[in-house]
Amino acid sequence: MLEHCLNIYFLGVLCLLCFICSYIFTRIYISKMINYKYGIDLHKREKTKVPEMGGIVPVSLSALIISIFNPIISSVLLMSGIIGIYDDLYKLSPYKKLILLGLIGIPIGYLLFGFNIFKIILLVLAISISSNLTNMLAGFNGLEIGLGVISAFFLGIVLLLNGDYYGFEIVMIFLSSYFGFFILNRYPAKIFPGDVGTLSIGAFLATIAIWRNVILEFIIIMLPYIIDAFLKYYSAGVTKRENHTPTVLGEDGKLHVKGGYLSLPRIILKKKPMKEYNIVIVLWSISIFFGILAVLFNRIINY
Repeated sequence: MLEHCLNIYFLGVLCLLCFICSYIFTRIYISKMINYKYGIDLHKREKTKVPEMGGIVPVSLSALIISIFNPIISSVLLMSGIIGIYDDLYKLSPYKKLILLGLIGIPIGYLLFGFNIFKIILLVLAISISSNLTNMLAGFNGLEIGLGVISAFFLGIVLLLNGDYYGFEIVMIFLSSYFGFFILNRYPAKIFPGDVGTLSIGAFLATIAIWRNVILEFIIIMLPYIIDAFLKYYSAGVTKRENHTPTVLGEDGKLHVKGGYLSLPRIILKKKPMKEYNIVIVLWSISIFFGILAVLFNRIINY
């Protein structure tokens, strides 16, 4: 019992340090990158410059700390992060991105599962698809990182309920690093994550889900992303995210949709135009709903 309490105390302190370091390093990154690599916030009347590729901070920090516990999982973050950096700088095509991210699963799959071909193929597909899903449901302040934090939280809860404290600890380190970044990425965003920040979320969560055998719960958690991707593919096919038609900021300060492709946020905005932070809260709420469903499903199958 004492050892377990000490482990909880140590994890709490470590997560707090990850959160604080992520926040501090992100603020430093903002000051250094504001005039070098930046984007324009399209959903604000004042077209202010916002530094991009900020996801380098939580990815690097979480990879560094996780490497102490499991260098293999740390490698997933590093490799997906490198692909994300390249994509941010040179814009990979959707198909090249799928292939490159999938290739991560081959060495990682071998290191985790040996010569289990089925698990390796499953990991290749999961990393490729999941990382692109977490990269696609995007475009509003705090949305991508908020969804990633929510997804990681519920995956961590599932692991904890399964008695998998090792997996839970790794997920909490990841979550804490991203949450520190989230404070500065939420509305009104002072920094954007870039593909380096969003691709790594899906790659990490997919690897954890397969490695720790919580695949069905992970699929339930990912349903908002899956629904969004299905709508986009159904209406526009496979296209680059930057080619998607943005929503329009109306005189009332609300976001409106005028034609274009379908997506989860656009369907909601078609029904009811709302301000940017409101649509983000709605999407977070949807993610929380599916996270709760995943936890309930886990309890039912383990009853």
